[in-house]
Amino acid sequence: MSVLCSGYSRQCANQLHVNQDKFGALRVLDANGNEVTVALVADGVSLGYQGKFASYNTVLWLLEWGKFYFPEHSFDMQSIAKEIQDQMVQYNHFLNDYSDMHSDKDTCCTVCGIVTDGNQLLVFNAGDSRLYEMAANGQYRCMTQDDKAEDGYSIAMHIGGKNDEEIRISFSADTFHADSLYVLCSDGFYKRCDFQGLAERVFPCNTRQEIVSTLDAVVEELVNAGENDDITALVIAGSDANG
Repeated sequence: MSVLCSGYSRQCANQLHVNQDKFGALRVLDANGNEVTVALVADGVSLGYQGKFASYNTVLWLLEWGKFYFPEHSFDMQSIAKEIQDQMVQYNHFLNDYSDMHSDKDTCCTVCGIVTDGNQLLVFNAGDSRLYEMAANGQYRCMTQDDKAEDGYSIAMHIGGKNDEEIRISFSADTFHADSLYVLCSDGFYKRCDFQGLAERVFPCNTRQEIVSTLDAVVEELVNAGENDDITALVIAGSDANG
């Protein structure tokens, strides 16, 4: 089954820094010839050093992993989860070395992503970037839990700035619903987004460009409503979601 991925990202309204949100998606065949989609969003931690470096390379790192992993392996969610955990530990080590060489501040980011073969769905995240499922009837649910410290504000888990043995990626398994839309997004998007209204606007879209144009209009509304953080959303649609 074909999976459509369409994303949009905009720099923070006050433009105090470059956009520290990044997103990406990969479509690749596994060892059995089945199509696998890897998609993720990363949000650079603003109080760290070079959050944009952390988020950009988190996306690149995992997509590069998927590019070489799946042609040699069949789709198995337990094995994939272990691989992603191991990859993020390795990348955390890389970010810590980068920070040590260039700054006394940590270089880090949140991450949220999915891996699906169009039937099974593996969800993973660290931090407060989220995944939402939107159904055709307008109902929606958040499929991730934020990793927050006891103060409810600070991020308790992120990639970079942690000891390697502390990195804990959260995983959950679910069924991929071809008639749903899945939205990976940063906190700049979901804090003010009306997901029921978003579903009503995105479901009629039939092309990637139509989805991108709709996300552009939604982001403009979020900015006008007062959002000043970087804003990013990546929509994943199954073949039955929008015709």
